[in-house]
Amino acid sequence: MIAITNKKKFIVNIIIVVIIALVAFRLVWGSGEIQKAGDIEIAQGAKAADVWRMLVNEGYSDRTIPWKYFGRDDNAAAKIQAGTYHLEQGEKVSLVLSRFVRGETKSNEQSVTFPEGFTEKQIAARIADRQGVVVKDFLQESTPAQFAEKFPFLLNLPKSRTLEGYLFPDTYRLAKDDVPKDVIVRMLANFNAKVTQELRDEAKAQNRTLDEIVIMASIIEKEVQSAEDMALVSGVLWKRIDDNEGLYADATLEYIVNKDGELTVGDLLKDTPYNTRKYRGLPPGPISNPGLSAILAAIRPQKSDYYYYLTTKEGKTIFAKTNDEHNRNKAKYL
Repeated sequence: MIAITNKKKFIVNIIIVVIIALVAFRLVWGSGEIQKAGDIEIAQGAKAADVWRMLVNEGYSDRTIPWKYFGRDDNAAAKIQAGTYHLEQGEKVSLVLSRFVRGETKSNEQSVTFPEGFTEKQIAARIADRQGVVVKDFLQESTPAQFAEKFPFLLNLPKSRTLEGYLFPDTYRLAKDDVPKDVIVRMLANFNAKVTQELRDEAKAQNRTLDEIVIMASIIEKEVQSAEDMALVSGVLWKRIDDNEGLYADATLEYIVNKDGELTVGDLLKDTPYNTRKYRGLPPGPISNPGLSAILAAIRPQKSDYYYYLTTKEGKTIFAKTNDEHNRNKAKYL
């Protein structure tokens, strides 16, 4: 009996030691990612240890192991170049070190903004315009499979899908030699940082998958011009889905026919699962890349008695409780 007790104590002690070791490892090695976005200035002649301390002290890195232990095979840490650098939240520390070594300072970079609601084709066109790359090169890289290992939230997406919906809209600093894959990684890292695990758990508690949330958010982003109305529209759309009613969201059809408004009768009759007048439920994929406000609205819909809405030419959202009221609103505002 005493031997069994001692054995249990030994096992418990081993478990405690392992836990302490794991915690210590996490505290020392950190996440390996940049913790916040911002600019840093590296002085001429600064040593790798100085740069490392600055990043830790200013809250950019939670990794407390000096950088002299990174890239030691090619002595990369000793080749850090002076200048002002912009860091993105979610960037790998090892990649940041590589940028310091290559001298990719802000003078070699440009700010490029991708607004909320941009499609991947619009993103590709803007990158092509600013970076001189070919649009199709970006679109060819926009496949979940090659990024799923690094970003597990992409694992369950159908093979036929692209990264539409997950290219997080924001302003990014792009270096002259950035290729499409570099930009995509930053956008996915930004999505991963902004759409936190807490938000994903919140969606899961409602029996919604992350992909369903992203698809709904992409519709809200295109349908609603006022951030204040997004949660209310979200409530209307989720209610219609729960009632097995069509969404009647013109934005889904505009996406597939590549139009921005002014749908024709032929468009409205088009037989496609993106025609939410004909098909129930969500469309097969996102129709834009939504911002955080639309994503939050999709996760946190506002309950109401409304069942219909429309957007006026001035961008105002008008709600209705009945079809008759909705028809009167259409006659008045459209």
